[in-house]
Amino acid sequence: MKPRMVGLAALIVLAMAGCQSGTSGPSSSAPVKVADKDEVSRRIAEYFGKSVTPGVTLRVIDLAPAEVPGWSKGSLEVSAAGNTQNMSFLVSQDGKYFISGEVVDLSSDPLQAVMKKINLKGEPARGPSEAKVTIVEYSDFQCPFCSRGYQILEEQVMPEYKDKVKFYFKNLPLKSIHPWAEGAAIAARCAEQQSGEGFWSLYHALFKNQREINQDNLKDKVTQFAKDAKLDEAKFTQCFDSKASQVDVDKDVEEATAVGANSTPTFFINGRRLEGAQPFENFKAIIDQELG
Repeated sequence: MKPRMVGLAALIVLAMAGCQSGTSGPSSSAPVKVADKDEVSRRIAEYFGKSVTPGVTLRVIDLAPAEVPGWSKGSLEVSAAGNTQNMSFLVSQDGKYFISGEVVDLSSDPLQAVMKKINLKGEPARGPSEAKVTIVEYSDFQCPFCSRGYQILEEQVMPEYKDKVKFYFKNLPLKSIHPWAEGAAIAARCAEQQSGEGFWSLYHALFKNQREINQDNLKDKVTQFAKDAKLDEAKFTQCFDSKASQVDVDKDVEEATAVGANSTPTFFINGRRLEGAQPFENFKAIIDQELG
């Protein structure tokens, strides 16, 4: 499970992020200056820097027009003691007012909204395209809870529902607490570059041999797994050594942040969130409901 930065989320709830005085919100009767990302980042860091624990850094990593006129939406990177988490926020376009959170359209389907944030095209998957239930997992090959989740999924969920379920695997290596997790994710993605079967072969091998793997023997282990999967060893080694698949892993991590997956394993079943190594009965309850 991922450690949380205690107090940060509670601190950044609702505040005025500017140094100006004025009315209670952005005016629609006067032209509104659109604040740039660097200026908003400076204001947020200046405002909250007075009250957060020393060593905490705040940086705006994304800023774009929001669904609400007169506001922009962004992502705030909060870093402390080697841990990083991203928080969504809204800021008035004059850079004066700040709200932590996302815009929610109450007229939309929240499950569809979640699934729209998840890229499924060309991603590692098992199961028929016409399956009524889609399971997406964000996981970490070194995480012991993920190993338990793997057993539940592979030994109970998939055998029980067979062609009624399509399963997608996404990487969420918690590298601050799991030193070889990111390397394993890179290896799995390198295998996927050669073949889908190669990916699933490494996926199984990494979880089944989790206790035997460490940071020192990771390369030897994944190379052997690649050989067992009959992959081109030279291509695999070149990909692994150069971290050519790092970009794919990073995309998975960014996507996990977008859907609010900040611990492992986190599953989304047709958009319904299921966090942790839950018992089979909890999977069954959601899947049966989705199957109607």
